[in-house]
Amino acid sequence: MLKIFTVCGAGVGSSMMLKVFTQQIISSENIDAKIEATDIGSLDPNTADIIVTTSDFANVIRNTTAKIIRIDNLTDKQYLKEQLLKTIKEINQ
Repeated sequence: MLKIFTVCGAGVGSSMMLKVFTQQIISSENIDAKIEATDIGSLDPNTADIIVTTSDFANVIRNTTAKIIRIDNLTDKQYLKEQLLKTIKEINQ
């Protein structure tokens, strides 16, 4: 099972929106994953397979083996879907 974190500053705004969008995509593709929204201060990046966040927060995340998906237009579900599926494919190779 994949572990996906959606990350923002407080863990309740954009990360929750990204969590909902990510869950919709993962469910529609029948992918087994656990998705959690969190704030940047609570994130342990080494417990994630994939981190979905904005570029500002992605630039702060260091020393992780997790794949980081940067999304700056939070309403662009098509971009998020493309990036998630591409990243999951890379992980599963």
